[in-house]
Amino acid sequence: MTAGLPGTGLGGLLYVLLALLMPLRELYLTARGRSSRERWRVVGRQASIALAVVVVLVATAVAARRLLGGGGPLSDTTAPLLAGAGVGLCVLAVLALVLRLWALLDRRAVAAG
Repeated sequence: MTAGLPGTGLGGLLYVLLALLMPLRELYLTARGRSSRERWRVVGRQASIALAVVVVLVATAVAARRLLGGGGPLSDTTAPLLAGAGVGLCVLAVLALVLRLWALLDRRAVAAG
């Protein structure tokens, strides 16, 4: 996670991931007849914000590379940005796995109790 860049922390990454997956979920609900225009407006708004976050992060990496005279896309100037996002995604994946396991264990405890 890179300090000072909005959208690269755990909360930001979770939001971007979920907001970009919202249209897929809404397509499923539409196919089942459980969607509406209002729901699609919300999905479109959230997906647009998430896409804007991704575009700004990419633009920041490109600008840093150009302003600081970096070489290729994985130069010394952009590598920390990409590494920060990669570490954040890994931590987010581990956190999601731990929470899923916790939920499964909690269901078993409630059923047994």
